[in-house]
Amino acid sequence: MYRILVVDDEKTERECVRFLIEEAGLALQVEEAGDGREALEKLKETGGADILFTDVQMPGMDGLELIRRAEMLFPDMKILIFSSYADFEYARTALTLGVVNYILKPVVPEELKRSLEGLIGQLDEEEASRRQQDKQQSFMLQYALQLAISGNFDREKAEPTIPEQMNRFRTMVLLDFEGDFLENNSFVFYESLRCALKLDMESLNLSPDQALLMLRSPVERPEEWGGRVLSHIRETFQISCWLSISRPLSSYSSLKDAYAKVEQQMEQRFWAPEKHVFTEEGDGDRAENGSGGMEEERQMLQIKRALGNRDGAALQEALDSLFDRYRSRQNQSQIYVKFLFSNLLTTLYPYLAEDRGRKASLDAMISSLYLQPDISEIVRQVQETASGIIEGFSAGPAVRREIVEVTEYIGANYGKELSVELLASIVYLTPDYLSRLFKRSMGKSISQYIRQFRMEKARELLTGTSRKVIDIGEAVGYPNYSYFCQSFREYFGTSPEKYRQEKMR
Repeated sequence: MYRILVVDDEKTERECVRFLIEEAGLALQVEEAGDGREALEKLKETGGADILFTDVQMPGMDGLELIRRAEMLFPDMKILIFSSYADFEYARTALTLGVVNYILKPVVPEELKRSLEGLIGQLDEEEASRRQQDKQQSFMLQYALQLAISGNFDREKAEPTIPEQMNRFRTMVLLDFEGDFLENNSFVFYESLRCALKLDMESLNLSPDQALLMLRSPVERPEEWGGRVLSHIRETFQISCWLSISRPLSSYSSLKDAYAKVEQQMEQRFWAPEKHVFTEEGDGDRAENGSGGMEEERQMLQIKRALGNRDGAALQEALDSLFDRYRSRQNQSQIYVKFLFSNLLTTLYPYLAEDRGRKASLDAMISSLYLQPDISEIVRQVQETASGIIEGFSAGPAVRREIVEVTEYIGANYGKELSVELLASIVYLTPDYLSRLFKRSMGKSISQYIRQFRMEKARELLTGTSRKVIDIGEAVGYPNYSYFCQSFREYFGTSPEKYRQEKMR
């Protein structure tokens, strides 16, 4: 509903105008002021009005002076004057100030209604135009963000306002959902965050189950903030979600680095499924000041990540850190150390190849460990087991075969429903393990690879065939037409229809 400020030193005149507006059924919120000074103060306090309807002759500050000052503050405000003085000079002066109409007193109801309906129509058109411009600007910004997180954004080629807008972002938040939640719910979901949680943000769909939020304000106490966001998502949409929250974006050299970090943080969900909010520890105090259990948790996480990435050097470094910790500490409980290292053996065992020493059963290896009376011998036994794994990682080529099989399957089935679980079953790996192998080999996640492959196929079909856009979307794995258009626009910076028109010229 638009706001109109009615200004007249006669209360009966103001009440008459209010009555006529209500009788005409015009969707206007009516406010009043008794003279020019009061009106100007009210405009300043409320941030202006959509329509200013003012008398000309008033004590103190007259209507023309009010208009002059108000237009300097609120140039987009529509102005209508009414007066009992049918003086052409007043009307001419008023028109030079941008007044859209001049109504004589006593006000004729039909004339007032016609004038205000015309102004409301102008306001509607301007609002629609602003929304369209905002929408186009949002599409351009989303496209720029897509390029920035992949390291391909060129400031020199971007529209001038885009770099400035990107500099306003303060925090990056990666969201990971169970299932393809965003395919049918993205618009409602983002609007819910903006309205219910008052988030000033830009959103980007990375895949049907992953989204990126770019906040224009820093996040204080990220763990608490993330907990509030999760509670809202669970209560509103009844779905589980994981959040990875960046440090202030000024801490990174680029948005690509920030994105790589929140992705890395999100990987922790595979090792701590009960945890749903992941943040970066920028000060390193946890390792130095935390308890021994927290330090061991960190080291185990490094070991698991190195195993998942098949990174022999990183695995040896993480193991050395753990081994040195227990070689240098005195008077340790052997029971606790044996428990800790038996868990480590359990973690290492699945990666030990049959032809590289995986002869004894896991139970036998753990039993042997518990029989050792010396902590150094326990360390030696685990190191020996790990050495076979590190040697196997150095060989390397076995991984490439599995990745090739996955990419070939995607290439042959991109129009069908694809999931990490399905792809993992094809190459007989766990989904978590395949995800890490794929990211390490291809430099991007499986969902990002699938999206890129589908978008490139869509581009080929748009420029090389005359098929309908809706059919192309379905052919490349997007049965939801609106989601296909949104994903295409985010990836290429324009809609499928416009892309086809531009390329076919």
